[in-house]
Amino acid sequence: MTVDQFLPRQIVRPPLEKSSARRAAGLPEPGERRRLREQWGLTTRQVAMAFGVTPATVRSWECGRTAPRGVRREAYRRFLAGLAQHNAVDVPGSAGPRPAPPVPPKAVPRKAVPPSPPPPAHVVGRVDPFPPGRVRRLRMLGAAACAWSLAALWVILTCPPPL
Repeated sequence: MTVDQFLPRQIVRPPLEKSSARRAAGLPEPGERRRLREQWGLTTRQVAMAFGVTPATVRSWECGRTAPRGVRREAYRRFLAGLAQHNAVDVPGSAGPRPAPPVPPKAVPRKAVPPSPPPPAHVVGRVDPFPPGRVRRLRMLGAAACAWSLAALWVILTCPPPL
């Protein structure tokens, strides 16, 4: 008997057809995703910020290494569909026909409202070097050390000296 007889064999699954998986997802081909983004003059950083991911994640979506999942998949699909739908009309910087100006919403008379104060300026402060979980652990460690110190002091003070 050999050792190989006791080892479980790897289950080989037939590979999924990539085109059917993409069609089911409703996403265009990876090259088309990048072309649409670049045609609109968007950077991977801008798209990443819009979807709450890193630019590297957007690049991997565009290369086909990975695909967005869950809510992001649907949002990314709608985003790409919107870019493709308005591709011939609204492309900034294209020599093609210019889009019609957007229709302003109907004006509704409002009461005069005093202007709200401007939002506070974003001040870039020092970044906290310790994550909250680590701070919590350090506080618990300090509390435990304090409790053990008090217990040791109580034993020293209340026990009679040896004879």
